[in-house]
Amino acid sequence: MGPKRRKLMEPSWAGLFREHILQELPINKIAPYFTEGFGRPTKELYMALGVIILQQSLDLTDDETFCQLAFSEQ
Repeated sequence: MGPKRRKLMEPSWAGLFREHILQELPINKIAPYFTEGFGRPTKELYMALGVIILQQSLDLTDDETFCQLAFSEQ
C-alpha cells in the first residue's frame, strides 16, 4: 500500500479495522474448513470474516456488500 492510500485509510473505519479488529478475527476456528491448495488461505479467510462483519455492522444486502468489496476505494 502506497503512502497516499495509507494516509486515507488510517483515519477511516478501514484503519480502525486493520489496527484493532483484524488481528482478533478467529481465523483458526474456520481454517480447517478451507484447503491450502486453493488460493491464499490466510488472506482470504481474513477477508471473508472481515466482509461478514462489515456487512452486518453496516446492514448491507449481499449485493451491496459485493459492490463495496469490489469497487470501494478504501
